[in-house]
Amino acid sequence: MGGRAVCVLAAILLIGLALRFLGLSFGLPNVHCRPDESTLVHRALAIGAGDPNPHFFNYPSLHFYLLAAFYGAYYVAGYMAGVFANVTAFEAEFLADPSTFYLIGRGVGALMGVGSVWVLYGIGARLGGRSTGLVGALFLSCSFLHVRDSHFLTVDIPATFYLLVSLLFSLRYMEGKVARDLLVSAIFLGLSASTKYNVGLFAGAVFIAAIERNEPWRERGRRLFWVVGSMAVAFVAGSPYVLLDFAAFWRDLSYEQLHFARGHEAELGRGWWYHLGFTFPLGLGWPLFTAALLGLGRWAWRPRGLEWPLLVGVVVYYAVAGSGKVVFMRYMLPLIPLLCVAAAGLVAVVGRSRRGIAVLALLVVAPTAWSSWRHSELLAKTDTRVLAARWIEERVPAGSRIGLCCASDYGYPQLQLDRHALQARLTGLQRAGFAARRQQRLLSLGQNMPSPGYELIELRAVNPSAFAWIWTGYGVERLLREGVTWVVVHESPDLEYSRVDSSFIAELEQVAQRVVLFDPLLNDRDQRLYDPIDAFYLPVSGFASIDRPGPKVAIYRLNELRL
Repeated sequence: MGGRAVCVLAAILLIGLALRFLGLSFGLPNVHCRPDESTLVHRALAIGAGDPNPHFFNYPSLHFYLLAAFYGAYYVAGYMAGVFANVTAFEAEFLADPSTFYLIGRGVGALMGVGSVWVLYGIGARLGGRSTGLVGALFLSCSFLHVRDSHFLTVDIPATFYLLVSLLFSLRYMEGKVARDLLVSAIFLGLSASTKYNVGLFAGAVFIAAIERNEPWRERGRRLFWVVGSMAVAFVAGSPYVLLDFAAFWRDLSYEQLHFARGHEAELGRGWWYHLGFTFPLGLGWPLFTAALLGLGRWAWRPRGLEWPLLVGVVVYYAVAGSGKVVFMRYMLPLIPLLCVAAAGLVAVVGRSRRGIAVLALLVVAPTAWSSWRHSELLAKTDTRVLAARWIEERVPAGSRIGLCCASDYGYPQLQLDRHALQARLTGLQRAGFAARRQQRLLSLGQNMPSPGYELIELRAVNPSAFAWIWTGYGVERLLREGVTWVVVHESPDLEYSRVDSSFIAELEQVAQRVVLFDPLLNDRDQRLYDPIDAFYLPVSGFASIDRPGPKVAIYRLNELRL
């Protein structure tokens, strides 16, 4: 690679780094602002505490172990620097404010996102030369969906990173026939599947690389056997309890299969059509998506070459991942880099000259780069749930009874329980058969418990476990009778997770004063589009009408004299 190409690639990587790290601390210290993050953090910490079995197999386990290693390194560094006197102090920091732990996990994902850009350069350079590699890297560096999800402490970006490494070494093997490259490819494919099961669908791409060589089928079969074996060993090495606790693994995997087939929260149709009309146009922008489709057509039209395994991988993955009714945008993340490099190949051919390629690439990438910048810029603003929590902690007396109405946990400001409420919650959880370790450890902090604390009453439609702190009959009269003096309501007209109980709100507004409203919208006129089944309160388009992340959060004060 020449000096100029090195500088261009470095600039592309810096752009990708900036887009992925801007707003990385979004929502903190509220740990519910991004669904799924708390699951990974708590499982990783439990592993670090001495239980290597995650007891959870909706995801494979590799990323749990990776996070546990990073948290262990954080403890060792803190211990050596005198920050943590012992493990108890380490645990106390997490219980008081877990922000650092979430930032570590998000940072790992963001770096893997930037690493994916670098690896994709290598793939593109092998497919079409240096120009294809640089343009593909630029497209991925700025592509909205990849930038957005690189902010999250989830498994999708790490799994995609391992996949790209696997595909890169498959191409190296096809070029040089060095067995070590094929072995590395098989191992990283196993690691990607050990991070997210569905990425294992790309195994076919590695199989094609393994058998495309013109030689007797017995030799091809022997090579394919050790490729499959290497994948399996890598998968089990990253998720050993899929075998050691097979019953739990099969239970959770069966649930995911059923969930995928039935859908999630809303009927949006099959993924084949939904992702074509929603995920890819918004995740890549129309110009880049169009170029990607044409680039895939170019791959299919050309004689079989290095593109062939990638094209098969794209087709197989989309056929299976699009067959279900669970259509989270993130399910298409493994395809985003390959679509970027397919588009890059087209741009390199159409642009012809260095200047022509650069101009065309910038025109194609501009819309998705702008979306990525606006989204990251908004993430960097303080979330409405954090603003609401600060307001309450500064103005509402500790120990007050606060009603939380009437939707998903994801929309509430995160508040602490006082000692009395925490003890009551511990008792209720244990009676229902839950271990309630977090509640036990919080209580063990004594005077060092996070403060201020409140008694939080959740106003919900159902209460299957009959918990005392969840009320299903929650008219205003009961709230006043039981000493609830504040009510917090979250609402988002665009997400089902924050649909309000309109009859209760009408009753509430007759006897309560709305003291403050935290509104993320600048106006209600412009159209906004959200990932509709994902409880993430920042849209994927329509940023002009948004001031900050979060739902609308209204805080009411009840006054008994007004009843």
